[in-house]
Amino acid sequence: MALDFRAASDEYLGWLQLEANRSPNTVRAYSHDIRRLGGFLADNGHSLQMADLRHEDLRAYQRHLAGTLRSPASRARALVAVRSWLRWLARERLLDLDLSNGITLPKLEQRLPKPIEPEELARLLSALPGETPLEKRNRALVHFLISTGCRISEALALERTDIPRQGNRLIVTGKGSKQRPVYLTEDAKAALEDYLQNRTDACMALFVNYDRKIGDDRARRLTGAGARHIVRRLRVQLGAWSFKSPHVARHTTATTLLEVTGGDVRLVQEVLGHANLNTLQGYTKIVDSRKQDAYRRYQEFLDKQKT
Repeated sequence: MALDFRAASDEYLGWLQLEANRSPNTVRAYSHDIRRLGGFLADNGHSLQMADLRHEDLRAYQRHLAGTLRSPASRARALVAVRSWLRWLARERLLDLDLSNGITLPKLEQRLPKPIEPEELARLLSALPGETPLEKRNRALVHFLISTGCRISEALALERTDIPRQGNRLIVTGKGSKQRPVYLTEDAKAALEDYLQNRTDACMALFVNYDRKIGDDRARRLTGAGARHIVRRLRVQLGAWSFKSPHVARHTTATTLLEVTGGDVRLVQEVLGHANLNTLQGYTKIVDSRKQDAYRRYQEFLDKQKT
């Protein structure tokens, strides 16, 4: 029985969700990128039978993406999904040929993560207001992100019962439903306890939306968009200009941990839940740069003592 494009993509997406246990967001993104290839093939008169797919078709698609997606990162994301799909089809013997080697990813310029600078971080944490219930939530959220290095999606998926009554260790669920322990600083634990003690709603979510228009407590879980809005407001309110998004807190945690542990990359990998050590190269470069700057200032100090 001939396998057409739609059936082949459905088979793979089902495998991603049910067997590979990928997150719904990942499955949606891969579905979009694979369907994009299908749309290109259909619009340009190519066969949608998988047995007819050739390297020439994939090269034409890559040229199409180069003309429509200006960002190399966007093209790379679109092609990674297609390459993974084709590799899986060959491995499952749904395709006679492994066409994944015909996918060439564009070279990406490595961008270093931009953490909050230590002085600015200290000012931010000390200046966070905490009088009203909303302010208590915001303070608890920022402290939690800085303390644990969690992705915002991981933080917002937590229940209020996940916060330990004793100790500072809790379990979060990351990408691929992989669980890992994270730890709360004393300030983060105190901020969370203060926030939770003042909660009067019945919502089980750890971080909630205080919008009065929400009548059902079960619908009060804070969203990613809501968390980004909180960070943008705090950034302006407190002058924390490098705190551009919740993810910056994750960069800050990684960089700070590398500095205080003397560059223990394995530990930081475990805390952040990264599968690949290469992901942490950007952080190590930042730490190295700070060390070099410290030694430069130290040398300047010594030079002044000679005069």
